[in-house]
Amino acid sequence: MPADPTVIAAHAEVLQSDARALADCAERLQTIEARLEADGIAPRWLREAVNAHLAACAAAAADLSAAAAHLSRYAERARR
Repeated sequence: MPADPTVIAAHAEVLQSDARALADCAERLQTIEARLEADGIAPRWLREAVNAHLAACAAAAADLSAAAAHLSRYAERARR
């Protein structure tokens, strides 16, 4: 059964949308981390947890974006 480029492209769009959502979460966590650091009253474990989640969101966003790009290229090749 041949690959359906329309379905592949749709999956790429979903992945890119998810990547944007995770990037937005990372930005919000970065803002929270900056406030926690500026206030200086948050416990170290909380700042570390926020930083860990920020890094995970950023990494997942990058991975999903890369996967979306690969799928988009695959869809283009399947159209030919």
